[in-house]
Amino acid sequence: MTSADIWAVSFVCLIVTARLAIEATYAQAPDANQSTGRQTQERPVASPMDLTTFQPVPFEAINGNESDKLSLPRLMAAAVVAQFKPDPHNVADVGSYQGEFLEAFMARFPEVHALWTDSVSRPEPFARKRLARFGDRVTYKVTCSDGDISDGCIPKDTDVIIASWVTMHQPKLGIARFYEDAHAQLPSGGWLIILDHVGFPADSPWEAPLKRAQREFHARSEGPPPFVKTPVPTFSEEMAAFRVAGFDDVQVVWRSFTDALFMARKK
Repeated sequence: MTSADIWAVSFVCLIVTARLAIEATYAQAPDANQSTGRQTQERPVASPMDLTTFQPVPFEAINGNESDKLSLPRLMAAAVVAQFKPDPHNVADVGSYQGEFLEAFMARFPEVHALWTDSVSRPEPFARKRLARFGDRVTYKVTCSDGDISDGCIPKDTDVIIASWVTMHQPKLGIARFYEDAHAQLPSGGWLIILDHVGFPADSPWEAPLKRAQREFHARSEGPPPFVKTPVPTFSEEMAAFRVAGFDDVQVVWRSFTDALFMARKK
């Protein structure tokens, strides 16, 4: 088995471990997170996050009154990163909206500093309220227009780049360029984490039924109004875009209907 194969198997094991950690915490059984055989690039087994101390600010939807129903994949993303060393120092959220994704990382890593960005200023007061308890650990900037980071809007010392709903603002070529820019900027061991919609081939019989069923479990509007410029990339197109950008190992940590959490670590 090659070193690349070992790294990939280890990463998959960590994702399973992290998900079990979240589930164990919900069940109030923190001792359920056990694993062995970790490689040197991984930290010792981390204790599950105590969700009784994580009190997310209720989602105050700008475009409706539905609650935020995607806290689990956001917490899962932070839990996976916590299995590796060192802890992240600087996380940047591209198109952060009300700061829901940043909140999960700020709560998980008490020493991390964060950059909140959005193309417009409208959601900033909501984000400031949501993230107020983190004080000066958060910097707010109206920048990275339409999810474009090619102009240097993300600081060079950022080791985790997160983003939600890139497909709402960028066409397929723009999404691919975003991944390439992120790979070029991130240090070795840095993370690109994307929570986004997944499309289907034009002739697929699955898309419409899944979207209808999804409304029973997800909020109808989890973010800003959609301005999809081209058809949403399919699952295979998303994975291909990560790999073309230089991310050799991409994991889908969570998927529900037409939403998915992609995690990629730069080697």
